[in-house]
Parts: sequence; C-alpha cells; structure tokens
Amino acid sequence: MRYLLVFCVFAVSSLQAKEQTLQLVHVFFRHGSRTPELKHVYPTDPYDAQTFWPMGYGALTNKGKQMSFKLGEILRQRYDSFLGDLYVPEMVEAVSTDFDRTKASLLLVLAALFPPAPAQRWSDSLPWMPIPIHFDKDRYDYTLRRPTHYCPAYVKELEEVLLSDDIQRQTKQYRDLFKYIEEHTKIKIDNTGDAFNVYQTLNAEANMNLTLPEWSKTVYPEPLQTLAGLQCNFENYNAILKTLNGGRMLGVILKHMIDKSNRALSPAERKIYLYSGHENNVVNILATLNLFKPHVPKYSAAVIVELHYLNEKMGYGVKVLYLRDVDSEPEEQKLEGCDAICPLSSFIRIVEPHIPVNYTKECHALVNLD
Repeated sequence: MRYLLVFCVFAVSSLQAKEQTLQLVHVFFRHGSRTPELKHVYPTDPYDAQTFWPMGYGALTNKGKQMSFKLGEILRQRYDSFLGDLYVPEMVEAVSTDFDRTKASLLLVLAALFPPAPAQRWSDSLPWMPIPIHFDKDRYDYTLRRPTHYCPAYVKELEEVLLSDDIQRQTKQYRDLFKYIEEHTKIKIDNTGDAFNVYQTLNAEANMNLTLPEWSKTVYPEPLQTLAGLQCNFENYNAILKTLNGGRMLGVILKHMIDKSNRALSPAERKIYLYSGHENNVVNILATLNLFKPHVPKYSAAVIVELHYLNEKMGYGVKVLYLRDVDSEPEEQKLEGCDAICPLSSFIRIVEPHIPVNYTKECHALVNLD
C-alpha cells in the first residue's frame, strides 16, 4: 500500500451528527452557464457572434454568474461554523482551469463564500473583498485539464474503447440519429463525442432562453442528452481510463487528507480546497469513485469530499456529496462497502488502485507530467 496511515480506523456503523467533526473539504464544481464555444458552433446555427456580444463565445452569462454566486452561498450555509466569519488566506486554496469562465465562476463563488466581516470591510458601498485565485500550468494543467491534451496512453485507450464491440453495440441504435443531426448541422457526426458537442451548443443556447431551431425539437433535450451522458461514461469506461483521468486528482485529495490526519498538512490552517472546472472534472471524480451514472453534470454542479474526525476509537472518515444543481440540496453518496461516512482506511482501498504511481510514464508522455 502506497499510503500509510499511522492511526487505526475501526468499522463505522451508524454515526450521530455530534460525533462527526469536520476537518477538511474539497469541492470540485462546474462553471456557471455560458455562451456556446466557437469551436463547437455548427454552420447552420441561427445565432452568430452578435448574439453573444459583449460576452463573446464560451463566456459566463449573467445567469451563469448568478449560479456561481449561489453555489458560494450554498457552501457558506453548509460550512458557516467550520469556516468562521473571518477570511484567513491560509484557510483556502482556490484553483481554476485556464478559462475565463472558470476563473470568473471561482471569483463569484468566493465572493459569496467569504462576505467580508466588519473588520475586513474596506468599502461602505461594496460588501465584497478580493480573494486571490490560482492557476499554475506546471502544477494544475496536467491535473484538471482533459488528458486528451497531454496523455497519449489515455487517447489510445479511449480510441480502442470507442471502437470496441461493446460500445458499438450501445451506440448502434443511434446511427440514424447521427445522420439526422449531421444533415441539419452540416457537420460530421460519427460518434457520441460529436453528438456531445452539439448537445453542449444547444444546451448553452437553451440556458440563454434562445429559441432553438425547429429541427432540434425532436432531439433536444432527448435523446441528445442521453448520448452526451454516454460520452461522459465512455471517457471513464475502464480502470485504465479512470486512472489516467480522475485518478490523478484523487491522488491529490488523498494526500491532503492523509497529511491532515497526520497533522502534516501545509499550511496547517487549511480548511477548504476549491477547484473551478468543467463537467468532465465533476464526472471524473464521481466515476473514479464508482459513483457515476451516465449524465452531463449541470452548470455549477459540484462534488464535495469531506474529511471528518469521528472520535478516538473510529478515527477519520470520508463523506462524499453531489450537488446536482444550485436549486437542490447536496446528496450524500454511498461508497462501495461503506455507510454515509467511509473510514479513511476503506476510502484508501477504494481509490488507491486508480491513483497513478508515475503519471508521466503511465501516460507515455513526451513531457514531464509529475
């Protein structure tokens, strides 16, 4: 076992809330609703750049800004006593992928999560304080970004999976649908990945309350939504894909939790990690924990991983929650073989097989990914 615990954890049965003491939180969330991405706009799309001015393509909409802020409010409500009233820089690490919409979403989440206490108010008219966010290509780009950009072994494995008899059987029933979409969009639709991109465009426009073209009414939201969910599932279809995809991020989470349990986390004051990303980041965490059921996570959906100190006898435990959208409550997820809270030792056994040992080598990468 690569992860050594220096404490004992006994079986966790029914737990009273008073026995659970929160120690550390990780939150992975999708950005708020956005305009369509230029690379996925199809030739016959009735909407052009003028429609999305002044935001531009792939940008957070006003509705998306509201969603991101509401996510921050949800987190503040849940963790109010845990975080306290004062913002302390060492308390939080806020990380975004290198997209304007994810960076803006993260800023909005932070604005709601950390409203300034009286001692930190700097303006009588603006109840907000600037909180730094982080993006470091060397540190995060090879962790949060899709591995199709940098991991040849993942690309090869995914191609083989998509061409497998199993996947071909699952998608055979949709071939006429592919032709229908191709005929009306004037782009090649060969697989669920192509259909996923069309779904993303239509979904973005629908969230802007734009009238969708007549042809789309027979395919959106269904069955396109189902096809897009299948694509999310295919990207994590086996152990190899899970390891090269979400496994890297789970390794980061696990290290943080073990360090915290051993009083070795730096900085010691750290309470919460926030990761602003995309639907694939949410999918990857759920899939690698064997909690994913095929679907496309909604805008501002979030996976939350909590570390609790239960008591001296039981030690530490892990709770996973899924917030499907900002109009619902976080749902507790039951990990295989666990109750609502999973002993940390059991959590390690679940995730360890999917954590890469030498990511650069396992990816057959041409650059150092570790």
